[in-house]
Amino acid sequence: MNGFSSVAKQYLAERSVSKTYSANVTRIAGRCRDMTTSEVNGHLRARMAVVAASTASSERSILLTLWKFAYERGIVEAPPRGVMRIRHAKSPTKAWTIEQLQLAIQKTYAKDSHRLRSGASLGVFLRCWILFGYECGARMGDIFSMTKDNVDGEILRWTQSKTGDPLSKVLSQPCVEAVQSMLASSLDGTILGWACHKRQAMRLMKSHLKSCGLPGTSKWLRRSGATHIEIDSPGKAQLHLGHRTVGLAATNYIDWGQVRRMMPRTPQLLGSS
Repeated sequence: MNGFSSVAKQYLAERSVSKTYSANVTRIAGRCRDMTTSEVNGHLRARMAVVAASTASSERSILLTLWKFAYERGIVEAPPRGVMRIRHAKSPTKAWTIEQLQLAIQKTYAKDSHRLRSGASLGVFLRCWILFGYECGARMGDIFSMTKDNVDGEILRWTQSKTGDPLSKVLSQPCVEAVQSMLASSLDGTILGWACHKRQAMRLMKSHLKSCGLPGTSKWLRRSGATHIEIDSPGKAQLHLGHRTVGLAATNYIDWGQVRRMMPRTPQLLGSS
């Protein structure tokens, strides 16, 4: 019987993916043994008893991806069918407003004199991350892997590690200046990755956001950019995010509360007294 672990190795070997994604696929594949409906459903039921429904749903998607890959390669004879669906309530997506992002940027200047172990200025590092992450809309793994070779003046070009699809963006002048400031001291040519490890970076950003009185994490940069793109150019958030799946941006990345503020509303039926 063909197992998920062996298929995962072949699946990952044929793709250029981030270390985080590779580790996640390997871990999930290692928990489920055979590619049979009964085995997968039993595994998912067991997982739902110990993890959130959203986590189980994400693991289900990866298992189905591996099974489909195995079927298309002729590794298994039966396609994935009859796998249980996992429904879970999804909270509405929230993103930062432009004013909140401007506040987060402004607050970085007070930290310019603080130095990280790498020698990088904490303020410059955070400012570049906010501007760069917001404008390019890339995933964190890609952002911290980008180098001077990805930047050509105001043009940013890179290949997404998750999908293998190329993307290009035009950066604002303040963003270009922030990127060049980081590159001027870069030890290995990376824009942000040289300053500190990603885990430490997330702690630093969390602390910064807390000091600004802002909710969320660095992941909100991606969704905030998508939200503001959707406000200015309806239907273009998918292109900004580099998604293949139609509707994914609308479901998981756009703060519709912000979008609705900029759209026509139903006439007010009752006047204020």
